Amino acid sequence: MSRLTKLVVGELKRLVRYKILPVSLATAIVWIVLLLFLSENEAREIVPLLICVDVAAMSILLLGASHHFEKQEGTIKTMMVMPVSPGQILAAKTVGSMVLAVESAVVTSAALFFIHRITFNYPVLLLFVVIAGVAHAAIGFVFSLISRDFTSMLGLLLAYMFPFTIPSILFSFGIIDAKYEWLLMVSPYHSASYLITSAVTGDYDIAMVLAGCLYLTVLAAVLFKYAVYPMYKDNAARG
Repeated sequence: MSRLTKLVVGELKRLVRYKILPVSLATAIVWIVLLLFLSENEAREIVPLLICVDVAAMSILLLGASHHFEKQEGTIKTMMVMPVSPGQILAAKTVGSMVLAVESAVVTSAALFFIHRITFNYPVLLLFVVIAGVAHAAIGFVFSLISRDFTSMLGLLLAYMFPFTIPSILFSFGIIDAKYEWLLMVSPYHSASYLITSAVTGDYDIAMVLAGCLYLTVLAAVLFKYAVYPMYKDNAARG
């Protein structure tokens, strides 16, 4: 456990050194400024979207940036000769990614309370953010490991966003009919969006909540076991 703790601390230090955590905080400040200009109802409607964008798209983007910075510095190869397993290294990196996701949710939720006095079920939101964040961390790892550099990783992120993210955003604005929501749940982003939105609004469909949690959990487990773990070991061995 002490080794894992040291790895997590090291990940957090790298997030600061690579300016990734400050960029995440700057994004949260942009959301706070936006909330200042919205009404209470408008803020309640848009906050789930803001949190989900940070948990999904921004987590993938920042995790990819961190991975390629480490690759340039040779940090990954160095870590593989330490007395820790690849699984522990990936666990520490996932925790680091969770810090970014939770930080965004906490800052945005606090802003919603202090600006508009809006509260909701924070433990449920935290649970859903963690579930969604781990799934998208797995997706981010896959994109990072199969891309040659950060630019090609951005291309993969955009290729992911168009079919999986944009339809969900259109749905949130009522452009796509509600009868298609079960179909949209195939998208990891929409499943994450549904969970986060339900936590903020308090409007739950138990079947969809359970389906979303199960789908994201299974997706994360499958990706980490059959894609991320073997690719990370191979990537580290090649430097």
